[in-house]
Amino acid sequence: MEATTLILNGNKYRYTIYKNETSDQYGIFLMGALQEIESVDFFSKYFSSTLNCITVELPGTGMTDVLPASVSILKQTEMLVDLIMFLKIEKAHIFAFSYATAISVELYNIWDGVLSLSICGGIPGIPESGRRNTIEIIGHALTDKKRFAQEFIKSLTSNNESIPRGKVISRSAIQKVFRYTDIQIQSFCENTLRLLVHKPSFDVSKIKVPFLLCIGEHDPYVKKKGAIAFSQKIPNSKFISIKNADHLVHIQHPEKTAKAMLANAYAMESSKKYIDELFLQTDPF
Repeated sequence: MEATTLILNGNKYRYTIYKNETSDQYGIFLMGALQEIESVDFFSKYFSSTLNCITVELPGTGMTDVLPASVSILKQTEMLVDLIMFLKIEKAHIFAFSYATAISVELYNIWDGVLSLSICGGIPGIPESGRRNTIEIIGHALTDKKRFAQEFIKSLTSNNESIPRGKVISRSAIQKVFRYTDIQIQSFCENTLRLLVHKPSFDVSKIKVPFLLCIGEHDPYVKKKGAIAFSQKIPNSKFISIKNADHLVHIQHPEKTAKAMLANAYAMESSKKYIDELFLQTDPF
């Protein structure tokens, strides 16, 4: 599906609306900083099987323009609200990958239309355990593209043999990163610096909507201990550790990931049962 490019208040957006003619509900799907609409088509289509899915590349993400790190996560979230107002969306379920976790959490606090938050592979900000390595990766991005690609993907993946197609997926991801344009690499650096200084601007225990955080059980970046600690701060939240996966869980287990996120958003009995079954497979809080 072809993406729409929009300049709004001087900022560039890309978005696509995957329509569901049988539903009046909306979902807003926010991707990782270097994902683009075309690469997550499976998820957009999956979410749109139940509701109208708006897949968004915010300024500074995807194939949009570089957004300086001096622009905060909160300000970037306000840009999302500008788009929501432009599209005249009154309420929506929010789906977020990785980098977009911080934006989705801030959105809850500044827009009263959030119906649920379903997050995969992220916590707001950069985990304390990964800060030093992240700074080193920024250095590689500026000096050695090949090493940047290798070290970046290494920081997100595991060599655990239980991960389906793990080595193949890692090699493919390295090749993709190696082909990044100078603009994409600059965006990576700016977005990473933005996350390094970010903390939620409000008490996340005030989040009252259905909340799901899922990660891959072998994710070396968003580790289980830190993810559980964040999830525990939010009332009635659920945490899922998807087996045989790392940070690229959305590629290794796309249907399981999508189904869990949609189950949190769309409260059908069959969906509740599915998410409860996944929840029971994980370590208890």
